[in-house]
Amino acid sequence: MLNASKDKGVKKKHDLSKWTYAELRDTINTSCDVELLDSCREEFHRRLKVYHEWKTKNKQRQAGGKDVERAPRSVLEQSGGEVAGLSSPRKAGGEEVQRYFRIPFVRPADEHRDEEYKKKGWWLAHFDGRWIARQMELHAEKEPLLLVAGVDDMKMCEMSLEETGLTRKRGAEILENEFEEEWAKHGGAKYLQNNLRLISSKFLQMKLGVKK
Repeated sequence: MLNASKDKGVKKKHDLSKWTYAELRDTINTSCDVELLDSCREEFHRRLKVYHEWKTKNKQRQAGGKDVERAPRSVLEQSGGEVAGLSSPRKAGGEEVQRYFRIPFVRPADEHRDEEYKKKGWWLAHFDGRWIARQMELHAEKEPLLLVAGVDDMKMCEMSLEETGLTRKRGAEILENEFEEEWAKHGGAKYLQNNLRLISSKFLQMKLGVKK
């Protein structure tokens, strides 16, 4: 009972319900307060989920709107796996755990076509702790799409790592060097340099020597 009361007190410590997107993003980009960072990221992604749910419900009303997916359907349709109040996975020194994934990605327009006509690509994701830091879409007949948290949040997967189910997909997790090889091959270094001041991942900030 004591622990339950303690947990409830921790959750109420940061009331972010009235914070603006800009305030949340600025705090995520600059704060070194681990507990506040976790709370801000949780609230930021909660709002992204609400926004995308609203957008999906109203998609039919948008004449000529493109059916753009932020992640493969197999990820977006995952349910369960979320643990309320779960903090980011960290190493002994307090650093966030970095994990990398690659799964097949069929474009929305091709999903209902015969198997032989489907144009399959790849979706790659880098998670800094619980939340996505970078993602890529690679298709044979399409320009690579590179996205970075802090810059492209509205276009990226808004789900936590637990919610995506990626850790439970056989063969989905890859090594860091495998992700970085693809990232570099498709102009990732230049993209990061062009957006240095906006990147929200602490791991990438440190890697790039960004001083906030």
